[in-house]
Formats: sequence, structure tokens, C-alpha cells
Amino acid sequence: MTVLALLVAFLAVTGWLAPRQLARSSRAPRVPRAAIATWAALILACAADVVMLAHRLVTADHHGRGPFGWLLPASARGTGGSAGHTQAFWMGMAILAALSGVVLTAWIRGARARRRHRQQLDLVARRHEDGWLVMDTDEPAAWCVAGDGGRIVLTVGALRMPPAHRGAVLAHENAHLAGRHHLITSAATALGRGLRWLPAARLAGDRVPVLVEMAADDRALRSTSPRVLAEALCLFATARTRPASLGAGDHAVVDRVRRLLEPAPPLPRPAAAAWWLASAALPVAPILLACGP
Repeated sequence: MTVLALLVAFLAVTGWLAPRQLARSSRAPRVPRAAIATWAALILACAADVVMLAHRLVTADHHGRGPFGWLLPASARGTGGSAGHTQAFWMGMAILAALSGVVLTAWIRGARARRRHRQQLDLVARRHEDGWLVMDTDEPAAWCVAGDGGRIVLTVGALRMPPAHRGAVLAHENAHLAGRHHLITSAATALGRGLRWLPAARLAGDRVPVLVEMAADDRALRSTSPRVLAEALCLFATARTRPASLGAGDHAVVDRVRRLLEPAPPLPRPAAAAWWLASAALPVAPILLACGP
């Protein structure tokens, strides 16, 4: 029963308590990529914990039958040895397949929407000599569409911006394409919608898109200054992102501008490394709790 209590406590922490703390954390914007990994780790840890709970409840341990083993026929109860571990493995595969199905469905729908968007752009936009597409509208806007080599789109209004601001926005959009951020954003959003009852998934759907934008900002800073990028974000803040695309002016622009103009000191390398290691260990922890000595 001690192991069951630990698994229930771990599920409460990873599914409910830790996500709320991470959503409010002031450290997450300092290491957006590590924070994205942590959101993924929390969801996987919850899935692994549910599998281990089910395994301990309905299969036999080393001392006899599990407390809810009567729910299964005798032939399916397994033992505390290899048969029980095999059952846990297949339960885990079933949950992983369900989560993967949600994500893959979102990716397939997103790919179709992006293909339609690219086809429309190729018909109505004109190609700039530098390779990106230009839309004839005075509203300053910029966005990218992944797939088939990717498309970066600027409006005529964006072309009128100072070259430094335009370059900062182009660097931001290139960061989205290079990092395949559309896959991360769509996966988090799909899990957030499909598992809204689970705070870890629901809050990930809200926070991961913002962290993705911050990660793209960080990469853009390799070729521009924080002030120039912040000014560009403000200029593009009123633009609406097109469907199946990622834009420079969406997702918590105020927080991103404040982050650029009032940067917090970077996390020390040991602290950042510990963050990554903790994220990697989270999905494994419930397995060690259930199957350890």
C-alpha cells in the first residue's frame, strides 16, 4: 500500500500541483526550451503513473493478488514477475498509442491546412527577390508556413518598416521554420484540448505556444538586438496570425517584450543542467517507484 500511496501522490504532484507552479514560474521564460521539455515530461509522467497504478491495483505483487485483481479474470492477473511486467508494458503501449493518436491527428490536420495555405499563397502572393513572399496589404504583418521548404510571408506594410525591424522579424520566422515549432505547438494544443480535465495537459496547451515564441525570440537575438526585436514585436502586435501559421506578433507579446527589455539574469549552467535532468527523470520516476525494491 505504501507504493500505491506514493504513486497517487506522484500523480497529484505531476498532474495538478507542479503544472500550476510551472505556469506561474518566473524561471520558465529564462529557459523556454527546458520549460517546453518539462511540460512534455509532466504529461508523460502522468501517463506512466496511471499505468503503474493500474498495474499495481489489478495484478499480483510478490505477496499475492493486487487489491483490485478481482476485476480481471484469473488468467489475466499475472504475477509480480515477468507476466505482470508484460501486462504493464502493454498497458503503457496502449496509453502511449492513445496520446500519439491525438498528436498525429492534429499533425495531419495541420499539414492539410498548411498545404492549402501554401497553395493560396503561391497563387495570390508575389515572390521577393530575397526569397520570401509579399502580400499586397497595408497592415504590417509577417508569418511563416512550414512544409515544402517553408514560406515566409511579409505584407507591403511590413516592407515599409525600417530594415533592422524587418530583419529581426525575418530572423524570428526563420527560427520557427528551423526549429519545426509548428509540430510542438500543435501537439501541445491538441493534448490540451483532448485532456482538458488534466491540468498538466490543459496548461501546457496554453503555455507552450508562448514558450515556443520566446525560444524563437532567443534564436533571433543571434542576429539582432533585444531592443530592435522588441520594437518589431510592438509594430507587428496588432497583426492577426493566419490559420496553420506562426507569426511574430502573436502569443503574449507584452510578456515577450518585457522579457527582451528587462532580461532576467540567465540561469547558471548547473541549474539549467539540473532542470534538463529533472525533466528527463520525471517519466521514469513512477516506473522506479512501482518496480523498484
